Parts: sequence; structure tokens; C-alpha cells
Amino acid sequence: MQLDQQTKEDLEFDSICELMSKFCKSTKAKELATNLKFFSDANTLKKEFELLKEIQYIHQSESLNLPHPNSEDIDGALKLLRVENGVLILDELLKIFALCLGTKELLKFSNANRVEAPLIFEACSHINSIDEVLAVIIEVLDEKKFDIKDKASKELYEVRNQLRSNKKAINKNFEKALIHYRNEGFLGETEETHLDNRRLLTVTSTYKKRVKGRIVGISSKGVVSYIEPESNIQLNRNQEQLNIQEKHELYLIFEKITIELRSQRHNLKAFQRLLVRFDVYNAKIRFADVYEGIIPKVNSHRKLYWENATHPLLKIKNTELELETIGQNIEMDDETRFLVISGPNAGGKSITLKTVGLIQMMFQSGLFLPLNSGSQCCWFDNVYSDIGDNQSIENQLSTYSYRINRMKFFLGAANENTMLLLDEFGSGSDPELGGALAEVFYEELYARKTFAVITTHYTNIKILTASLPNAVNACMLFDTKNLKPLYELSVGQPGSSFTFEVAQHNGITTDLLDKAKTKVSESKIKIDELTTELQKEKSRFKKINNEQNIAKYEARGKITQYDKKLIALTTKQSTQIQYFEQQNKFVNMGKKIYDLIGKHKKNKSNKTLYEAVKKIVEIEKSKLLAQDKPVVFNKNLEAPKLTKVKPEIEQVQQLQQVEKELIIEKETAPKKPILVGDKVRIKNQAKPGEVLEIKGKKVSVIVGNFTFNTILKEVEHF
Repeated sequence: MQLDQQTKEDLEFDSICELMSKFCKSTKAKELATNLKFFSDANTLKKEFELLKEIQYIHQSESLNLPHPNSEDIDGALKLLRVENGVLILDELLKIFALCLGTKELLKFSNANRVEAPLIFEACSHINSIDEVLAVIIEVLDEKKFDIKDKASKELYEVRNQLRSNKKAINKNFEKALIHYRNEGFLGETEETHLDNRRLLTVTSTYKKRVKGRIVGISSKGVVSYIEPESNIQLNRNQEQLNIQEKHELYLIFEKITIELRSQRHNLKAFQRLLVRFDVYNAKIRFADVYEGIIPKVNSHRKLYWENATHPLLKIKNTELELETIGQNIEMDDETRFLVISGPNAGGKSITLKTVGLIQMMFQSGLFLPLNSGSQCCWFDNVYSDIGDNQSIENQLSTYSYRINRMKFFLGAANENTMLLLDEFGSGSDPELGGALAEVFYEELYARKTFAVITTHYTNIKILTASLPNAVNACMLFDTKNLKPLYELSVGQPGSSFTFEVAQHNGITTDLLDKAKTKVSESKIKIDELTTELQKEKSRFKKINNEQNIAKYEARGKITQYDKKLIALTTKQSTQIQYFEQQNKFVNMGKKIYDLIGKHKKNKSNKTLYEAVKKIVEIEKSKLLAQDKPVVFNKNLEAPKLTKVKPEIEQVQQLQQVEKELIIEKETAPKKPILVGDKVRIKNQAKPGEVLEIKGKKVSVIVGNFTFNTILKEVEHF
């Protein structure tokens, strides 16, 4: 499927691709990374993620090392192979050779590790004939010198032998002439130079007639003449002829190998595709390390659940500046498929919307995602956006005209398999008229069962969202005390623009603000004040909830600590009982022996004493043998160390701590479900209400004369 070009620009997807391409080695892989496409369907994408997961595991393994050869661009060579009379040159042949070596290295790894990496083995299994292609090249190529072998043909071998012999004679004659004319003092400062692969003497022009040879040229000022020694004139001519013969023989060899490789053209293409593919895989994994990307679970149904979703470009920038990037928790399914975000300007609405769109595009292109592990994604056939001020000077379109044309495109293309990202929905025209038209567009897109993330300031859009069963309001949290954005998304209620509050915080006088309020309808002000109050309540609730969570975790830690102490004490008690039983047995036995000694101490002979002791031993032995599991003497048992008794006050404090922990556990225990007719309150609101209707995760609550539509997790029993 095709990526929408405007959406790519709106969401800066090209910037992601450009950054990833820097981790590729080959030009071909860089081009592929720069122009990433969506996968054709979810099943193909799943297979891609499974293979990436396997490659990532190998990257992290200490015992395995996945090769990452450079996939040489052989398009030039393939073009020559396609032409009937085309002949390869050495440079193109070397590229083919390097490509084949890299492919063979990857195949060797996949075959050796087919058990540990079955998907890599499968990805390489279609490659064949690599040894045949290498054999053709190695037959004529010197692998060490990266040149054609002398013995590539009989004729080439003879020509190169003559070249070496002739060259040797040329150098011998030249050295002889150089020494002679140096001694005569005829040579210039540099003594020799090269021209057209010939060694020439640099002779001071004053002595040029005294040097035997052919004058080839003179310096610009005429001070030095360049002379070819007479003894080398014919030898240099012979060398030129031999060079021509060598080139002819090389051409014949290249012509022959081109014909042999022409039949392997399809295999060569497959080699290049494989290495380029793995080059991009490696780039994806290395790029993911920059923004801590993960592979998500791919849902077969329409549900996305993202934990700590961050904008990757923002995260990369903040990491460089050592700043924190605030993540958002995003959850959408068929029951909450329209997410409408409102709140003050510069509060993070647009960046949240862009985060959702960019992550979805990265997902459908097979990239790692900046989410927490455990996050889930789903597939959309199309992802479209309308973000920012996109005026068209070429077509003489204003911002509003552009947005109307864009909306017309959405109405023609959107369906239940489409995700829309609409920033500042309905803006660009008269607020009242634009809001009305935006409401109509909203209803039409909603009826098509699309998924959408929308940012808006329009009250009518917020009210419409609250009335629809599959739409949900959300806001960007705001510090109402300091009037600063918190950049955190909160789902369940619309947000206030905080227009008057921010203006007052920035020094606008009260009388001007009061005058402005008189120009706004009373209902509008009341709704905005109610929204502001709700957000304040939610901020307070969040603080209380965080404190309760901290207490809960501390209580659980105490319970764990108590369990450990209990186990230790139980073990110690068991050891003490064993020790005392053993010691008691020794004492009893010793007492019996001592009594016998006292009884027979007046006897002159010890015979009767020995008989009595022997009888006791036999009795004890018979008792021991009669037991299924007789107690074994443990000589390592030590006398128990007695602990000091804690003061009474300390014991009371411990009991009070346990009571607090039990109360906390009770408060965090599962609560009974909310039903129609139950008396409830929206969290952090004082006034109670009554449940009118429940639809899936949506709930309608009447509080006084107002009816609120929110989600179940924002409501609790009163």
C-alpha cells in the first residue's frame, strides 16, 4: 500500500527514515531505508517483526555474531550483463566478487546456526549457485592483488612475462645512464621524471646536446630539458606494444567471464537483494537503540494499547540535551475509536497527535517503536493527517481552502480501516460557522467507523464527543496553580483552554478580562468553568492516587519483609527444637549412666556395671531400629543465640504499622461493579450522582441538572 505524501510530511516520517539510513553500509540499503514503504498486510508485517526479533537476539548474544557485509552496488555490472555485447571491466567484476563473498559469509552463518536462528536460515534458503559464481570469478581473479591472474590465459602469461623482462632492461639502461650523466654534472636538481609511463632524464638545457637520446620536452622557462636515453628508445616502444597486447588479452578474458556470468544474472540480483535486506535489518536494530524502541504485539483485531508512547524525534533530541521526555498512555478500540483531545495552547495536544500518527506509520513500516514492552498495535490500510498551516501558494489556496480540500479527500477515502490525525479540527474560518461544518464532518467520519485522534478548541465538538458511544474526550493536564502545562494526557473528560486564567497570569488586568467575559455567552463561561474545575479535581485526584500507590507499594514491601522474617524465624525455631531434643537425649542418657555408676560404685568389679550399660545400649538400639526415620546425630548443631526482648512501646508501634498496612490492602482490594441506578460520583468530585446508562466502557451519570458522559474507570461508588 502507498503512503500518503502529505501525511509523511506532516508527521516527519521522512526524518525518521533519513536518520535510520545513516546506520546502513551500502548505498542501495540507504536508498531503501530513506524510502521506506508500508507493508502490504498485517501477516507480512508479523513475519518481519519475528525475523527482526531473532536478529536482535543474535545482536545481544555473546556467543553468536551475525555477519554484516557491505552489499556492493552491482547495478552497473547487471546493466552490462543485460546488454548482448556488453563486457565487464575489472572494477565491476571486483564488486560482484565482494558481493558474492558477503553472501557466502551470511549463508555460512545461517547454515551453521539453523537451529538457533531458523528464520534467518529460512530468509537465506532461496539463495543458490553462490559457489558456482565464485568459482567462475576465482578462476581468473587474483584474490590477494585484486587483479586478473597472469595464468588466466596462456597468451596473457606470455605477454606479462615479456613486459616484466622488457621493463627490467629499461630500468637497467636508465640507471646506467643516470649514474653516468650525474657524474658528468649534466642533470638538473630532480635528475629524473616520468611522462607517458617512461622514465626521462632531467638535463640542464646547457648540456642537452651532450646527452645521447631523444628530447621529449623542456620546462616552462627552458632551464631543464627532458631526454629519453638512447638505449631505451626502442625498448620503450616495445613496452607500449606489449601493453596494447596485454589490454587485448584482458578484454578477451573479460568477454569470456561476462558470457559465463550473464547466465547468473538472476542469482546476482538475489545476492544483492539479500545483503541489502539484511543491511536494512541491522540499521533498524541499531537505530532502535537510539530511542529505546521495542517490537510490539500485533493484534488481529482493531485495538491498540500503548504504554509510555514517546515521539522518537523529540526523545532523540531530549536525550542529547539530557532532558526527560514525557510519554503518554494511549488506548483505542472499537468502543473508543474517536479520541478528542482539548486543552490550552502549547499544552502538548499536537505533539501527542503527531506521536500517535508517527508511531503508527513506523509500525506499519516494520520499525521498532518507542513504547514500553507489552504494548499492542493493530493494522490500518490507510493513515491520513491534516496538521498545521498548509497554505498552497502554487494553487492560490488559503489555509481553510486547503483544509476543505483535504477533508474532501478524507470523505472519499476514509473507511473502517483508516486512521485519521486531525489537528485543530475545524479551524481556519469563522469559529461559529467553522465549528458547525466541523461537526458535520465529524459525524460523517464517525459514521464510517474510522479511528481518529482529533485536537480541538470547539465546545460543540467536545459536547458531541460526550454524546457518542464510541468516542471519548481527553485533555492535556494543566497545573492550575502555576498555570503551566504538564504535557500529560488524561482520558475521560474534555480540557479547558484556560484562556482567561493564562491571560491573567501574564498580567492582563481584571477589568479587561471581565469586559471580555461579557462578550461570551453565559453558558459558554459556565461550561468552561466546569471543565476547569473538573481538571483541577482530576489533578488533585492524581496527586492523591500517586500517594496511595506509594503507600501501597511500601505496604507490600513491608509484607514481603515480614514474610522473609517469618521464614527465617521458622527455620531458626526448627533448628532450636532439633538442638534441644538432641541435647535432652544426651542429658537423659548421661543421667542413666550416672545412676548406674552410683549404683555399682561399691562393687570391686566393673563386670555388673558393664552388663548394665550394655543392656541400656541394646534397648536404645532396638528403639532406633524400630523407627522408620530415626533421628541422625547432627554434630554441627550449635546452641541457639537468644534475642533480646523488644520494649513494649516498640511492639505496640509494630502492631500499629501492621494495622495501617492491612487498611491500605483493604482500600486497594477489588471493588464491586458499577450498575445502572447505583449512587456514584465522578472521581474527585464532591457531589454524588446516579448512573443512567452503561454502554461498554462508557457511562452516563446525572449530577444535579447536568448529565456527564465519561468512562467507567473515572466513576466510583458514593
